[in-house]
Amino acid sequence: MKPQVQLINPDNMRNVTKTEEASGKKVLLLFGFSRLDEMLRKGNVWYVRHYESYFDRVFVVYLSGEPHEPVVRGKTTLISLGTGNGFFNLLYAPFRLLAFARARKATSFLTADIVFSWWTGLLLRWVAGARVVLAPVCIPEEIYRSTGRSLSGLPIAIERLLLRLSYGAAERIIMGVNSDASLAWLRSGRSTRRKLHVVPATVEEFPSPDFYEALNRIPFAGHPVSDPARLLYVGRLHHEKLVQGLPDLLAQLVAQGTRACLVIAGDGPERPRMEALAKELGVDHLIEWKGFVPNADLVDEYRRADVFLSTVTGTALREAGLCGLPVVAYEVDWARHLLKHERTALLVPPGDARAMAQAVRRVLTDAPLRLHIADSFAQEARQRWNSRSIGTALQHTYEEVAAR
Repeated sequence: MKPQVQLINPDNMRNVTKTEEASGKKVLLLFGFSRLDEMLRKGNVWYVRHYESYFDRVFVVYLSGEPHEPVVRGKTTLISLGTGNGFFNLLYAPFRLLAFARARKATSFLTADIVFSWWTGLLLRWVAGARVVLAPVCIPEEIYRSTGRSLSGLPIAIERLLLRLSYGAAERIIMGVNSDASLAWLRSGRSTRRKLHVVPATVEEFPSPDFYEALNRIPFAGHPVSDPARLLYVGRLHHEKLVQGLPDLLAQLVAQGTRACLVIAGDGPERPRMEALAKELGVDHLIEWKGFVPNADLVDEYRRADVFLSTVTGTALREAGLCGLPVVAYEVDWARHLLKHERTALLVPPGDARAMAQAVRRVLTDAPLRLHIADSFAQEARQRWNSRSIGTALQHTYEEVAAR
């Protein structure tokens, strides 16, 4: 049964907190300067429930955006302490987080925010004596090279300075052993290398519990290529994801005589431009814009697809592997270290829609290759991201964020 989401009154949280304080329970607090409403729309947020295996309570605190009713699943609560997105919110939100952490008797602090966590981390460290653990989920320099833009919208030079401050404020930096590209980047800096703690995997690498439940419920059954072939992209439609060329890819396939359609499960600021390009190229009728798809329903989308398109994807790429889907990917970021060309995927230069279209056509027309890369990646995915791996990741991450 799908876990129920319920809204609760913040006043009621005080009663829950008093009970937890009296019993000395372990409380994990994850924080970052993102918006709760946006994260709920994106859907890739409930992986944090894996922490429930070790922590009695898990609070995920969003420090930007408008106030939002807390959202609860199981022992995990998502809550917004933001009062907007401006400078004064950036300045004062850490003080609200400090008060929240004290009231909840948080025992462990973890963040993936590598741009704005420095001020929050310093405050928690100086005032509360907290050990803040940083768990990066991307390589900023890779984003700068591939898009020419920063993560935050700030000038890249300023963002680089904030990155150094954030790493300086962290007590520890944790990274999964399989994240080769990220590990190489972190080891290249003296301060980051000194704080780096490598674990078998981080919780952030795993899909949500809802996804695993659906994966076990929906049996895997291979199928011949559909007519038209069903191409799938899952993820945010944002410039850093290099999704702008997807309509062009589809148009090139159609021009070559390939019968194909494109399913896009996700949303974001690039969608209007992509829709305009699709119309200009005459393929708008061949694109199905799904918008946000709940994690529990994503498995069905993967099962129905013929090829997964990985521009710059993380969790979705892992999900595609777990579902046994052949992958065509841009050779960027951690994908170039995870995937092996013609063994577990077909890799093409970043941003090259023409090369991706040629690779997709090859996968669709070469059945032995299609089955080989799909099966090979599926085996690797199930070895890396199974329930046993989650337990190991939790144990090591727990030891790191819970130790005082």
